[in-house]
Amino acid sequence: MAPRLQVFRSGVSPVRADTPSRPDTLSIVGTEQLSYAAGSTSLEPDGYRRIGKLDGQRLGQLVSVFPELEQWIRPDCLIINAYPAALGLQGFAPLVDTYLHGPTLIRSLRLAAREQRSVIFAAQPLVGANMLIEAIAAGFEFPSRLLWAGGGYYFPRSLEKYMEQLLHSIGCQVRFLHCYGVAEVAHTCFAATERFDDGLPRFRKVVEQLEIEIQSDGCLILRLGDRQTATKERIEAIDNHWRIQNGPDRLSVLVFDELESWGEPEWTCRTGYFGEHQRELQFQLRQGVQPRSNREHRFHIFWDRFGGSIQSKPQWGDRSVKRHTDGQRHRFARVA
Repeated sequence: MAPRLQVFRSGVSPVRADTPSRPDTLSIVGTEQLSYAAGSTSLEPDGYRRIGKLDGQRLGQLVSVFPELEQWIRPDCLIINAYPAALGLQGFAPLVDTYLHGPTLIRSLRLAAREQRSVIFAAQPLVGANMLIEAIAAGFEFPSRLLWAGGGYYFPRSLEKYMEQLLHSIGCQVRFLHCYGVAEVAHTCFAATERFDDGLPRFRKVVEQLEIEIQSDGCLILRLGDRQTATKERIEAIDNHWRIQNGPDRLSVLVFDELESWGEPEWTCRTGYFGEHQRELQFQLRQGVQPRSNREHRFHIFWDRFGGSIQSKPQWGDRSVKRHTDGQRHRFARVA
């Protein structure tokens, strides 16, 4: 009988569903927790990280690098994980996994408010914003202080400003912590509380044991113990800080300029997920928002037309939007 084929909506080619024979040497032993890259569409079995003691020490390392965050990163805070992967943050403070479930986020925020706890909110930018906006709209009590640890991809400065104003309007003081890591090595290898003039986070190294190598093309290699990975990001050391820049396959000039041109009207209505049709950007609307043009698509209809999901990273690269910069070198526009 011919092998059964499975087709996935993620855009990968059909794969055989045969069960491979068990290898002679197993790659995982014991009872370790494994974590794959958040939002990846890869279906390969490799590429995971073993979560260990070093991951659980990350919050303490962050306080060492950023002492001003001690008022948020405290044993009496509440950690709310809205990240689509395990981070290994258990053991520092009470932790709630939301599994990206909106009602669970609301319940945990109400719990923090009732017990007067500050919140560490771990979430990627777009899904985190969407969940918080819906939680605020529900009208329940809200904690007075929230540290948003965002990572996975670039956090638009325009979105940061919008969310800061929105949270301030309900009496919540918010700080943003930009995090950079790779699934195969560690989460939050670098972190930033400030930005360079062009909008990119002004990163500092958080994991002391991390080894950094810059290749001849400026791309980054990270090593931590026996873990190593090469990334497509370009890195530059500037006055004890690190400037990490996505390549055009991750963040195109077109998308960057579009996102950073948005203000309250756009972010109130749009999620930040993009599609492309007839060489024009298409926008996903938040739930309940009606389209005002043929380039805007209702929340669930957008997924049907352009693919993806709330668990996936946005497709912001040149290849995804099919727009290029006419042979120009990849650049970032300056943001006023």
